[in-house]
Amino acid sequence: METKTILLLSLTLLSHVSFSTSFTPTDNYLVNCGSNATTSFTPTDTRIFGAESTSQGLVFLSKGQSISLKNQNPSPDSPTLYNTARVFTTASSYKFSIKRNGTHLVRLHFSPFKAQGFDLSTAKFSVLVNGNLLLSDFSTKVVVLKEYVFRVDDSALEILFRPVGESSFGYVNAIEVFSAPEDFILDEGAKLVGANGIEVFKNLSSHVFETIHRINVGGSKLVPFNDTMWRTWIPDEDFLVFKSAAKRAFTTRVPNYQSGGASREIAPENVYMTAQQLNKDINPIQSRFNITWNFPVGSGGVRHLVRLHFCDIVSPSLNMLYFNVYLNEYSADSDFDLSSLTFHVLSSPMYVDYIVDSNDLGAVRV
Repeated sequence: METKTILLLSLTLLSHVSFSTSFTPTDNYLVNCGSNATTSFTPTDTRIFGAESTSQGLVFLSKGQSISLKNQNPSPDSPTLYNTARVFTTASSYKFSIKRNGTHLVRLHFSPFKAQGFDLSTAKFSVLVNGNLLLSDFSTKVVVLKEYVFRVDDSALEILFRPVGESSFGYVNAIEVFSAPEDFILDEGAKLVGANGIEVFKNLSSHVFETIHRINVGGSKLVPFNDTMWRTWIPDEDFLVFKSAAKRAFTTRVPNYQSGGASREIAPENVYMTAQQLNKDINPIQSRFNITWNFPVGSGGVRHLVRLHFCDIVSPSLNMLYFNVYLNEYSADSDFDLSSLTFHVLSSPMYVDYIVDSNDLGAVRV
């Protein structure tokens, strides 16, 4: 299975804050690694992470050489979840029993600290999930949350931590494993965009994705409390190439979710209640200009999934909004008509998946 990175963003979002009805995944594992106590994550994510043991329900920690570590001098701003860690001095793994095959999310929490002769900021290790390499020679001196999306077709999911070098070790503070809705990643409908034009990209769910950016366009930061999938969405302002070309739009009306369109698990209501629109005030006569975002992704020539979310909250009536979509200067959609794609209902959320390679500067431009 090929490992790729995923770029998630939104092109329509919110100022209004509403409570999200909880999504209940079939598989749902939240592990407080290295601890024998339960704890929540943050005030905006009150899910309970369970105590770790060698046989915690359907979670099994292999008998490789590992120890539990506790930070005796934690920062007062540090979540309790990050005050402990499981340290691996040899290759070791967690195994999770899977009740329902399909797309799953895995989140790995890393927060380095010093304790019991270990400095976690010097750790160097690789991470594999069911044989797929997710992290290679990984090391961090800051708090990092890694999120991956992939399909599980087995009865178990194994996360293997493998130290790099004889004197090195690996660690993890917390692990999340939970199943996604069936329509979270669809095999059909994605468009491959590049120098050869637009092609159909099939079997999307067979790939492994890492979340790089999740953007709330035109809106404020959204925390897990506002999202049924416990995600964080950040504002788009820092990614705008020409800030004056964009003008924020928002509504207080709840989106009209339609069967066959986006669901609340694809993106919460708040995402679809704000947007950026072309700011014609800066040049009312000449309207041929663009809103452009530049997203750094690390390396050039790497394939990414770009998910664009749309919801027409600016038109007074149907069939009034048409625009073009470009990815890295390549045409992805021309005369894009939201009305024809949203069952002729205004304020109806929808999304489109595009596949594109990052440019030579290690970025994706939208």
